[in-house]
Parts: sequence; structure tokens; C-alpha cells
Amino acid sequence: MNKIVCFTLVVLFFINNTKAQSIQIVKFDGLKNITFNKSDTTYVINFFASWCKPCLEEIPTFIQFIDSTKNTKTKVLFVSVDLKNELNKSLIAVVKKYSLPPIYLLDEPNGNNWISDIDKNWSGAIPATLIVKKGRKKHFITSTITYQNLINLTQ
Repeated sequence: MNKIVCFTLVVLFFINNTKAQSIQIVKFDGLKNITFNKSDTTYVINFFASWCKPCLEEIPTFIQFIDSTKNTKTKVLFVSVDLKNELNKSLIAVVKKYSLPPIYLLDEPNGNNWISDIDKNWSGAIPATLIVKKGRKKHFITSTITYQNLINLTQ
């Protein structure tokens, strides 16, 4: 039991020391409430994991996109599919390395319960990007994405 408490305290220490960056643990229903609403904000939801090389390679593309759309009603959400019990230095290091905005750690270990809600044809492979506009799915991309594609798909 003491090991669990110590691990939790270490994780909380690392999370609290990421300055503006944070990791929020969320269930799929919570993620849906954030993104599938009727607001005029366009959400770009990137599903990734700290162990996924193609996911990490496309993060600079999203950072460039965030910088170029900061004065618009477009919001990028990074959703980690790392396992909750593996919330460790690797995920925290990714957040710090790229100075990511707050990210969500999806606490849904059984993808069969939510993957088809994103897209009926999605196998769960990452990286994957969902674009939601006015509460409705606009596009779903199941491969790495380019900056120009992000610009085109969010207009």
C-alpha cells in the first residue's frame, strides 16, 4: 500500500511541476462533453501515446497549427491513450519536451467500449485525429497528418 501512495505522490509532484502543462485524467463521456457540444469552437482531437513514434513525430505539426490558429475559435486537444496506471515519467516528459497545452489521459482501458463511438471503422490505431465542428464529427484521420491538411480540414 505504501508503494502505491509513494508512486501517486511522485506522479502528482511531476504533474504539478509541469508549470502550465497538465495532465487531466478523463473518462470517454467527459471527453465527449468537452468536444461534442454546440459551441462555435472547432476541436481538433489528437489521439496519441507516449510510446508511439509516429505520434511523437507529428506533435511539432500540431504545435505549428496551434500557433497559427491561436486567434481563431479552433482548439487542439491532445488525448493520451497511455494506460492510467502507467502515468509515468515518459508521458510527463512528452508534455514537458513539447510544452504541450493541457492534455487528457483517457481512462478507458477497454477500447471496445468507446472506439466505435469515434468512428465505426476505426481499429484503434494511433495516431488518429478527430475534427469536431459545432458538436458534429467533421473528419477523422487515422494516420499522421500534415500542417496543410489540418488547415484544410478545419476551414
